[in-house]
Amino acid sequence: MTRNVIRSGWLIAAVALLAAAVVRGAQAEEVSRPVAIEGAVEIPFVSEASGEAFRLLLWRPDGPAPKGGYPVLYSFDGEDSFALLTDIARMLNPAATRVGVAPVAVAAIAYPPGRASPDRRVFDLTPPAASATGSHRMPERPNGKPWPKLGGGDAFLDMLESEVKPRVRSALGVETAAQTLFGHSLGGLMVLRRLVTDPTAFDCYAASSPSLWVDDRRMLADMAAFLASSPKEGRRPRLQVSVGSAEEDLGPFDPVQGKELEARRRWIANNAMVTNARSLARVAEAGKGRAVAFAYREYEARAHQPAKVDAALDAIGLALECAGR
Repeated sequence: MTRNVIRSGWLIAAVALLAAAVVRGAQAEEVSRPVAIEGAVEIPFVSEASGEAFRLLLWRPDGPAPKGGYPVLYSFDGEDSFALLTDIARMLNPAATRVGVAPVAVAAIAYPPGRASPDRRVFDLTPPAASATGSHRMPERPNGKPWPKLGGGDAFLDMLESEVKPRVRSALGVETAAQTLFGHSLGGLMVLRRLVTDPTAFDCYAASSPSLWVDDRRMLADMAAFLASSPKEGRRPRLQVSVGSAEEDLGPFDPVQGKELEARRRWIANNAMVTNARSLARVAEAGKGRAVAFAYREYEARAHQPAKVDAALDAIGLALECAGR
């Protein structure tokens, strides 16, 4: 009897010690960890052309590659756009596959951690100057500082073609199907630049709130010239242009008084985001049925950054439509 009681006591103690160890182990497991995007990889590379370091952020859907390869949505500003686009793609892809449309993959260009800067982005996402002097005609910046170096956009687009696309194909392990290019703000401007300089580079183009004010609205003239000179026959790329209807208004986080407020007012007035987007829509509509299949969207009550969220949703939709053509 006593022996059984002792044995029971040891058993209870052992169970208690084991339970305590499990609790301590569970507590030790409760440490914060970075959250990874399932299905995504990061491919650092140094551009052969410029010697600059970049990151390719790539997400592929679950399951085997579809026959004919993945349609791919390419995006600028991967630091901000990649997680947003992949989340939307993950949400919409299953519905697309149910109707026989291949799921879209997402590829975005980003800078290395700690290496991104407004100046570097401005250089990479502005076209060369239109003037013979090589000088851009630019508005006063809200902070009053001089503009940084401009005009590296064509080299950036060349890198996308010659260095990024091959890495995407290699990482996916298959040739890619329909390809769509998405960009917001200066990225939206570069989407249009790619269209007018090499319309066959992508099947579909999604320009979100494009910065048409750059170089005294040169892109409006470039688009008109492109549409006028494009052949009537042949496969037409699809172009989707969007803007937020509140992009010419002061927002809740803008300055409310003083010189900063006036500088912000001048900046918004000069950028004329909605006015310029509507002008571009009129230009594109004139060429509709010839050079491009065109769609224009204006997001009600959306300011500049919130409009990007709506545009990202429509960009994934466009990429899926492009895949189903």
